Amino acid sequence: MPSSPSPARSTSKSSVLLIEEYGAIAAALKSALKKFAPGHPVNVARALAEAETLAKEKTPELIIIDFDPSYPGLTEFLHRHRDVCPDAKVLIIGAGISKELASQYRSLGAFQFIQKPFEVEDFGASVQALLGPWQEAGSAQPRGTLRAMTAADAVLLQCAGNRTVVLDIKSASTKSGQVHVVEGRLVHAFTNTRNDGEALEEMFGWSEPQIKEVETRSTAGNTIRESWPAIFLTAARTAMALRPVAAMPPAPPTPPLPREKTGKKIVVIDDTEMLLIFVEDTLATADPELQITTAANGTSGVKQVERTLPDLVLLDYSLPDINGDEVCRQLLKNEITARIPILMMSGHIPEMTATAAKFDNVVATLSKPFRSEALTTLVQKTLRAGPRPVPKPRPVVKEIPAPRKAIPKAPPVTPKIPEPIAARKEPEKAKTPPPPLKIEHVAPPPVSIPKLAEAPNRGTMSAPFVSKESNEVVLGLFLEVVSMQLTPSLRMGAIRARVSSPTVSLHVSPAALRATISVETGFQLGAVQLDAVGKIATLRLIPTLQPFQRLQTRNAVQIGALDVVPHDSREHVRLTPMANATMTMHLLAHLELAGVELSGNFQVSQLVLKSTTNVVRVTLNSEAVGQEQTGVFCETAAVRLDNAARLAELSLKPLK
Repeated sequence: MPSSPSPARSTSKSSVLLIEEYGAIAAALKSALKKFAPGHPVNVARALAEAETLAKEKTPELIIIDFDPSYPGLTEFLHRHRDVCPDAKVLIIGAGISKELASQYRSLGAFQFIQKPFEVEDFGASVQALLGPWQEAGSAQPRGTLRAMTAADAVLLQCAGNRTVVLDIKSASTKSGQVHVVEGRLVHAFTNTRNDGEALEEMFGWSEPQIKEVETRSTAGNTIRESWPAIFLTAARTAMALRPVAAMPPAPPTPPLPREKTGKKIVVIDDTEMLLIFVEDTLATADPELQITTAANGTSGVKQVERTLPDLVLLDYSLPDINGDEVCRQLLKNEITARIPILMMSGHIPEMTATAAKFDNVVATLSKPFRSEALTTLVQKTLRAGPRPVPKPRPVVKEIPAPRKAIPKAPPVTPKIPEPIAARKEPEKAKTPPPPLKIEHVAPPPVSIPKLAEAPNRGTMSAPFVSKESNEVVLGLFLEVVSMQLTPSLRMGAIRARVSSPTVSLHVSPAALRATISVETGFQLGAVQLDAVGKIATLRLIPTLQPFQRLQTRNAVQIGALDVVPHDSREHVRLTPMANATMTMHLLAHLELAGVELSGNFQVSQLVLKSTTNVVRVTLNSEAVGQEQTGVFCETAAVRLDNAARLAELSLKPLK
C-alpha cells in the first residue's frame, strides 16, 4: 500500500470487493488483504447477485474474483459494471492460464491475472501494485481499469476459468463475431470477413464491444491448431498498436526536454514483476527524484549494479538463476561495488537472516510481505547513512619457520637374546580399590531440534495467509508419561511424556472462525517449527477424514523402575512407569490460528497455529476443553521432534 494515496481517490470510501464462493478461502484471502491492503475495507460476495449489490453500494477500487470454479455470466457482470465503477481494477485468480501468459498480457489488457496455485508474495505484490499509484506513462489515467475492458479481456477470462463457452461479440457499428473456447483453450474465432488470428485482431480492436456468453458447445472444430497463447498475444499486441490514442491537450510548440532526475540511484533485483512495479511506484511517489532501475534475476542485477554504481541495492533472496547470497558475494568481492549497501527483502526469513549475518554489505532486511511505509522508511534511513565504510585491510602475518633442531643420533642397538618363556615373570599388578559408585543428577532430556524434512510438492502456496486478529483456539492431544519426578515432599515435579496419538482435537472459540473452519473432522499433527531456544513457535495441523477419537485417561501407574538421587540442592525421586501400564494424560494448549495453507485446487490443506505462551494445561479429564481450569498448569521445558519434524515428546514442569 502506498503511504500517500493519489489525490484523485477518496481513501475514506476506497474498498475491495472479493468474489469467492468458498467460506474458508474467502476468510484466508480476506485475512491476507488485511496485510496487503490495511486501509481498504474488504467486502465478500459468495455469488454474482450479491456482488452486484455490493458493487453498487461500495463502488470498489479493486475487484478480486476467484474464477475456479467459474461463474457463468461473469462477462456480462463485468460489462455492466463499466458504468457502475469504471475506475475499478480487476484481478482474476484462475488455474487456466500460465504465469508466463499472465505476465506478457499484463501491459496489454484491462484485467490482471494470477495463476493457481500461487505464491502469497505474488498475490500481495499484485494487490499492492493495483492499489498503488500505477499510472500509464504520459497520462493522468490509471491503467488497467474496468472502463478499458476489451474483447481480449473477456476471452482470457474464459480461458482462466477453464470454461467451454462461445462469446458473441458485437462492435458499436454493425460488425459481429464469435470466439470459441473449449476447456480453457482458444480453438476458433471469426467475424463477418475474417477468421482465426485475423478475426481476433479485428475484435480485440473494437472499442466498447457488446459481449455475451452463449452456453453452446462449439461445433466449428479446432481451426486454431497452433499454440493458442501465441496467437492470442499477437492479436492483442496488434490491436493495441492500432487502437486510437485518446485525445490529449495540444502540446506546446517547443516542448521542453524531460529533466533528468538528480536523486539517489537504486537498483531493485526481484523476479516478481508486480513487486517490482509496487516497489518502484512506492519509492517514486515518496521521492520523485530517485533514479530507480530494476532487474528480474541475479545475473542481470549484478551487471546493472556494476554499470550504474547505485547508492542502494534492494535484493530478493530467492531468484531464478542465483540466490541473493551469491549476489552479495559477487558484489562484495568487487572493489568497485563492495561499499554499496544492500537491503535484502524476502519471505525466506531464515535464509535472509543467515545471509545478513554472513555478508557485511547487507545492512538491513525487510520481511515479505511489507507495507509501503516500512519500505520507504527503511530505504530513506539507509540512503541517509551513505555508502559502507572502507573495510580495514587485514594485517598480513608472515609465518617465520621455526629453527630446525638437531636430531640426536640414537645409540647403537645391542641385540638382546630373549629369555625362555618359562623363565619370564609377569609384573605384579598394583592393587587398586574399586571406583566409588557415581550417581549422576537426573535432568530433563535435552532439547532436540531436528532439521525440518522437506515437504513433498503438493502445489501448495509457499507461505500461509496470516491474520493479525486474535483467533484463539484450543488444541487437545493425549500423552503417555515416560517418567515423572517427585519433589522431596513427594509432589509432582518434571514430567517427560510422549505423544500417544498423532490425531488431535481443535476447539474454536470465536464464532466467525467456527463458521469458516469445520472442526467436525479430526486433525493430524503436522510439522512443528521451533524458535531459537527450542520452544514451539508454529505448529501445523492437517485435516483428516476420520473424526477425532478421545482416548481414556489413566491416573494409576505401575512402577517399572525407581531412581533415587541422593542429597543435593535438587533432591528428588524419579518414577518410570512400565510399558504396559503407562499413565495417560490430556494436554490442552491455547494457541492462535495464524493462517491457512491451500492446496493446488485451493482447498484447505493445513492450518497454521502460532504459540503465544509457553504454558499448557495437563488434566486427567479426557472431556476437558476450552476455558475449564481443571488439571495442572505446566511450562514446556523441552521439546523433541521426530524425523518429519512432528511433535514426538515433551518435558513439562508444573508451575507453582
